[in-house]
Amino acid sequence: MKAPVDIIFPPVEPSRMPYWRFALRGCSQLCFQSNELTGLFFLAAVLVSSPIASAYFLVAALLAPGVRMLLRERRPVLATGLPGLNPSLIALSLPVFFQTGWTDFWMWGVLIVCVVCAVVLTRLCLAVLPFPTLALPFLLVFWGLYALAPDIDVLKPISFGDLPQTTFQPLAAVLHGLGQALFSASVWSGILFLVGMLLSNWRHALIAVFGAIIGTAVSYYYRDVDPASINLGLYGFNGVLTAVSVYVVCGSKLRLAVLGALLATIMMPAIADLNIQTLSAPFVFTTWLLLGLGWIEDKWFSVSSEPSDPAASGSGTASRSQPKPPGN
Repeated sequence: MKAPVDIIFPPVEPSRMPYWRFALRGCSQLCFQSNELTGLFFLAAVLVSSPIASAYFLVAALLAPGVRMLLRERRPVLATGLPGLNPSLIALSLPVFFQTGWTDFWMWGVLIVCVVCAVVLTRLCLAVLPFPTLALPFLLVFWGLYALAPDIDVLKPISFGDLPQTTFQPLAAVLHGLGQALFSASVWSGILFLVGMLLSNWRHALIAVFGAIIGTAVSYYYRDVDPASINLGLYGFNGVLTAVSVYVVCGSKLRLAVLGALLATIMMPAIADLNIQTLSAPFVFTTWLLLGLGWIEDKWFSVSSEPSDPAASGSGTASRSQPKPPGN
């Protein structure tokens, strides 16, 4: 049975893939998918929340492969959509944290500069880091931009007022947490995000839901978190991103994905205390932490299944030929 994306977008070799499919796959990589249909649903999820954010998103997705081509990136890499991850994140964050408008041409220029910086920084990180870059370039570009905002008239940060008093709404919080993975605070955004994930990989979609539930439940458990913030998904989206990220890069282990979602949510207040925007930093740091622990486990805590005394297995030959358990 064909996957839905293969019906609408027939598979082609990377060398023959049209440019616009690179862009759509870049949109889908916001939750580690490589699927044009998912990319369309992610675009729709952003559109129902903020039309201008969807326009920024589309511009970044279209620019990113071109800039990587100028840097002589190989087409198989472009075909994964990964070059669009960090540029798309910075594009989506701009309308959330800064005043933007359709005729604000200065902010359109800021968008283009940020996309180029994110692409170049991604290439540098890939060249020097021995572990997955994930969203680090996006974080560095955004933190630098936010630090420069007081000295640049073009950048006008949005002032966030106090949220209205409300009661905890679990379903809305989970759906908003899914939508907030795309910086889109809307129930419909969360639903469209989930449908897009289901069309790509139902396991990843289920993991994303687990992450949203865990992030919501952990933040509510602490009780000192404003229920309105929880309902808006501000504590659930890092659980979503971390759960899927850890599942993808750490060997498709459900238990590690659940642990990652827990750690990322717990980490959020600690990063906020550094007086920087938290953004997706918990998901990045938690994924690195679990990758590091996996490396330590393999190097220092891996125990051979072979008995120390050959006689214990009946013969030395049988002992040496016995296979080790997977993962050891």
